[in-house]
Amino acid sequence: MNSTVIPVFVTYNLGVDRFVKLNELWNKVIFVDNSETKLIDLKLRRLSIVWNEMNLGYGGGANIGIEQALSLGADWVIIMNQDLKITRKGLKKFADELKRTNPALVGPFAGSLDEKRWTTMLSSKPVDYISGGCMAIHRDVIDKIGNFYEPYFMYYEDADYCIRAKKSGFPLIQSMTSDICHEDNPYQGKGSFLHECYLARNHLLFVESQALLSVKLYEWSRLPKSYSEFLESDNKGGLSGIKDYLLRRFGEKIYEHRN
Repeated sequence: MNSTVIPVFVTYNLGVDRFVKLNELWNKVIFVDNSETKLIDLKLRRLSIVWNEMNLGYGGGANIGIEQALSLGADWVIIMNQDLKITRKGLKKFADELKRTNPALVGPFAGSLDEKRWTTMLSSKPVDYISGGCMAIHRDVIDKIGNFYEPYFMYYEDADYCIRAKKSGFPLIQSMTSDICHEDNPYQGKGSFLHECYLARNHLLFVESQALLSVKLYEWSRLPKSYSEFLESDNKGGLSGIKDYLLRRFGEKIYEHRN
């Protein structure tokens, strides 16, 4: 099957050395940079950089990359985070796998949803969603269900997209390639105010948007308990996330919190 595969990296404050390194991976690479300030001006071979004037988040950045990749004739668009460790050989192996695959969502990092609350868990069985850290999307999927839902800004947009794809009849496939992995550096924002805020808010939005009725009823009925748990653990981010959900404040968290 002769398919065109175009990788799209959604980046933020990416250094020059990293741009150069990633540019060497493939015949055509798209970078969508969410940095508020244009830090560098590179003209590298085969490299397409889209500079946003503001931080559009994962979904917003990915959507811009998807549209550009489709305009270049992509049959498969691979959305990737900048913290991936990947080689030319690994990317070629993954692309060759895609060319033999029917329209679907494919990626090396799969996750599942717990039955009661639909919180996300990185686990290979069952495959309820493909992690947005590396997600290949066939053109037919995009034509059928559209782009990522941008109000999430960060977290749960991959799970949302996968549920929508499954509802439209497209399979979720975990790639068995071992040539794509995350860098050893830990995610610096984990456990921060913003991290906890986005997780709490977006989990509720995800349940509202995509979950079964039984899950919605359970999650809404335990909302006072969730708030109490965040209060007892002094989780200010989680508390703020619940408040934002109830006040319908989505997108980027642009206002400061008070201690």
